[in-house]
Amino acid sequence: MIATYAAGEKGARRAAREGATVVVVDAYRASTTIAVLIQKGARVIPVASVEEAASYPGADYRIGERGSAKVRGFDFGNSPTEIEKAGIVPGSTVVLSSTNGTRIIEAAKGSPFILAGAFVNAHAVADAIVTGGDPGSRIAVIGCGWRGNRASEDESAAAEILARLREGGVHLEEPAERIIEAHLKRSGSSLRSNSAARRLKRLEYERDLDYCLALNKVPVVPRLIDGVFAGD
Repeated sequence: MIATYAAGEKGARRAAREGATVVVVDAYRASTTIAVLIQKGARVIPVASVEEAASYPGADYRIGERGSAKVRGFDFGNSPTEIEKAGIVPGSTVVLSSTNGTRIIEAAKGSPFILAGAFVNAHAVADAIVTGGDPGSRIAVIGCGWRGNRASEDESAAAEILARLREGGVHLEEPAERIIEAHLKRSGSSLRSNSAARRLKRLEYERDLDYCLALNKVPVVPRLIDGVFAGD
């Protein structure tokens, strides 16, 4: 197996065209929220637009954010700590729309396998790929970023997944090795004070930061099958 790193919609579309397994990494916060929902036994339907989420038939809950703020009229914002405390019933259908993560998931459609990865499930996702993958397969770990710009938290979470893949015998291409090197040089405190973290703090979501940065806290593997994320 061969793994690489790419970013944003362009990287996701290219990976899908190449037939790679795609791991979508939106650490602050869609991938983390999806992992929490899967741990609770929910079915998660990611959609790119607020309008589609609002009108989606049969949804038990609607989760949405734009600019990190909760979408008015939705049941929850894109907050893993809020979701963890919520009484979401196993088997519930949850529709999710976020500023970046669900848009990148949409761009990756066409890939044979799409997973949601973050710090909270980094090793579980990597281990599932190693044990279940074809030896000749390609893996693309995609950092979602923020509105077309790089996001250090996504790069660092991607690095944790890629490093674990390397431990499992997966060959990493140069972009993946560079992301790991950058992560190792990056201080943990910088992830708590970058632009995304400051935005969450302004919106009183500071509690999400510790949760999103907790390595392997939610060891589930969300897989997108027929447009729905479910667990193993």
